[in-house]
Amino acid sequence: MELPPLQPASYQSQVFRNIFANASGRHILDDICGAKDRELVERLIQLTSGIDHRQPQFHRPFQYGTVEDAQILAVFQKENWNYGRFGDGKTYGVWYGAEQEETSVLEACWVSYRLAQDNVSPRNGVYTGERAMYTALIQSESAVDLTGEKDWLEPLVDSTDYSFGQALGKKMFESRFQMIRTPSARKVGGICTPIFSPEAINHPQRIYYLKINVYPDGSIGVDSSREMVRFFLKGFELQNPYR
Repeated sequence: MELPPLQPASYQSQVFRNIFANASGRHILDDICGAKDRELVERLIQLTSGIDHRQPQFHRPFQYGTVEDAQILAVFQKENWNYGRFGDGKTYGVWYGAEQEETSVLEACWVSYRLAQDNVSPRNGVYTGERAMYTALIQSESAVDLTGEKDWLEPLVDSTDYSFGQALGKKMFESRFQMIRTPSARKVGGICTPIFSPEAINHPQRIYYLKINVYPDGSIGVDSSREMVRFFLKGFELQNPYR
């Protein structure tokens, strides 16, 4: 399919992004190894975690917070490139944000729903994903706004076919555009902001934690300290909300 023409525009807005986190205090190795192997794996973690274990333990909460916050930009490191709507996971990283808090959460709900379908639901289990919500100021002079392009809406929000978005993302990355303003595939009226360059991201700040539970019947429960981010929905509602 033909790609839309790319016209650079300026952009400045506060956006939201949530990422995987471990907020509940569960043992970090619970789903990696048995108890008998924890000592060996913990030693490996000490050598590679970025935490200075020579410091007294009361310093570590501050160190862990620094390491966790650094993860907000980790998607631009080659080892963290992921397959997604605007990237194939092989050439560049994409930082997926959203202009609305709810849009960011619903996009994460869809990811959790798909993970549950692949890993937990066949065993009649509950999938739980713990996440940290961040906000950041996005500033760019090389953005592309596709929110008003009705001719491109269908391929931009296709529920499962990412070929159009990946071709567009590759073209933008190679042409040195920094970001797209695009309709959300999971919320009608929601705006997503996939970003291809960390230079556009300023002052990221963690604002709260949230938990997404996906149940065997396909329902999704979201819980957090914020009332507006506590709700239930059915996973199929996110598959294609434009129909």
